[in-house]
Amino acid sequence: MISILLILLISYILLFLLSIRLKDNSIVDVFWSIGFMITAVVTYIEWIQGLVQSLVTILVLIWGIRLSSHIGFRKLLERKEDPRYAKWREEWWNGWYFYIRSFLQVYILQMILLLVVAIAIIIVNLYGTVNYNSWITYIGVSVALFGLIFESIADRQLAEFIKTKKPGEIFISGLYRYSRHPNYFGESMFWLGISLIAIQYSYFGLISWIVITILLLFVSGVPLQEARYAGRPNWEEYKARTSVFVPWFTKK
Repeated sequence: MISILLILLISYILLFLLSIRLKDNSIVDVFWSIGFMITAVVTYIEWIQGLVQSLVTILVLIWGIRLSSHIGFRKLLERKEDPRYAKWREEWWNGWYFYIRSFLQVYILQMILLLVVAIAIIIVNLYGTVNYNSWITYIGVSVALFGLIFESIADRQLAEFIKTKKPGEIFISGLYRYSRHPNYFGESMFWLGISLIAIQYSYFGLISWIVITILLLFVSGVPLQEARYAGRPNWEEYKARTSVFVPWFTKK
């Protein structure tokens, strides 16, 4: 655990220093999934490697590489600070106060949340060879794979739409026909799968799924996205007939 804390702390400090150079705090989003990959690999190497640890570590690596490349590529195309962070920069700007608050509220807070969500990974890599239940393990792997595939399809469909979208147009096809945020639903399902694998060793493993789902539904996911489109007639119509999170049939 000391190794993980030191590596992540050093990583976030370097990331913060880079953000000062680039004048862009939103680069922290690219590192979110990378932090989980670091946690998975470090705990996998330092502790006993078994079948369950290998499966979870591989799943986290696949998930992390896909998500970091997806956000990173989008970041390269935009070449500007995300509007959320740009707004904070404007509101917080007051010399050193801005940098201190950014370091604590953006970087250190994300590191703490990362460690909380990563509890399931840590539990599996610590106890994964102790009398594991193959059925629970395979169910968890299946749920995680489902979430990963579902999230990937949703992100891909949205990316293709953005290439040709017209001003004011919103995406209501594909998986977005059944959920306003299918990518977040897939993310939640991925962590549910990892948590299911972890709870055979400790019920604390459920913390990962619970915390990430709360963040997606009430903090940094759905609320921020919904606020961007609030008030638009086409969005309000889409919102009235489409499930917010869990995919479901469209209301007439």
